[in-house]
Amino acid sequence: MTWRFLLPLLSIVLLDPARAGVAEQTAGAGEFPALQLLPPGSVVRGISLPRYENHRVTATLTADRLEILSRHEARMKNICSVLYGANEETSQVKMPGARYNFRTELLSSRKGPVQLIHPRYRVQASGIILHSASHCGVLTGPVRTILRHSATTRP
Repeated sequence: MTWRFLLPLLSIVLLDPARAGVAEQTAGAGEFPALQLLPPGSVVRGISLPRYENHRVTATLTADRLEILSRHEARMKNICSVLYGANEETSQVKMPGARYNFRTELLSSRKGPVQLIHPRYRVQASGIILHSASHCGVLTGPVRTILRHSATTRP
């Protein structure tokens, strides 16, 4: 999850090979290689990032705005992430904003509502803190959960 948030910046690096070498040489531990190409305060609008696995789209991330805070931290606004399961189930995560820190690998959104939408459940929380390397996180409260039984899970 860490690098997928900043693929537009990666495309800048890929489009300009001269900058790519500089980015790789100057990126330190806990930094995304393209962040140094845009100074803090830079804004990228209208982000739409697909994720592919085995020639299949498995997720998309959209955000209205991405702001570079430092070489290791970025902030996004109006985020929607859609996950496409192999069994045709689609899950969504929506939040008004979040910060991502490349050093700590933490995504945090504390100004909810954060919504998790799946065919079998729906969760609304005040915030989320997610460690992208371990894929573990916590929803901050109050949290409201609605569980649904699908036709295939009923006895």
